[in-house]
Amino acid sequence: MFFSCLTTVFVILPLNHLEAVQLKEVKLGETVVLKCNISFNDIHWLKMSEGRPMALMVTSLKHNGELSVVWNYNESRFEGFLEKQMTGLRIAHVSTSDLGTYYCASLYQKHLDFDKGVQLYTSQQSKEEPFDQVKGLSNGLSLHYQVFAGVLGLSLLGMLLAVSVVHMKTRTK
Repeated sequence: MFFSCLTTVFVILPLNHLEAVQLKEVKLGETVVLKCNISFNDIHWLKMSEGRPMALMVTSLKHNGELSVVWNYNESRFEGFLEKQMTGLRIAHVSTSDLGTYYCASLYQKHLDFDKGVQLYTSQQSKEEPFDQVKGLSNGLSLHYQVFAGVLGLSLLGMLLAVSVVHMKTRTK
């Protein structure tokens, strides 16, 4: 039992941090299209900016195959679409506040599965700046997950210790 707890703490709990693997240059004021390579019914669109995730939209596939927008942070700027069995996010009138890293994710067996991220940047930024920004965001996100995993692991060990102590005190000879 102790080995299974250690395995959970040191093998399963550490989460991989999210990274943007694609850079996409955008022009301010234009429309940009992002596509999601995950094929589940419910798709969540998130934006990472300044180390904080922001939910933008949740879409769902209806039984007839049409896309339904379940929730939208800003209907005048964000639009979900379905094209060739692939869901996407259309951002109208891109502004500097839209620059950041975008992810699509699906809820599968009580956890979010993320697609690879897309970093939006303008030609006014240097091409090295988005990479530095992505590393900073992913390191900050990773640190939050590591702290969460550590606290969860210590709680699990504390619970195991408490159960062991109660068992030792209450067992009959």
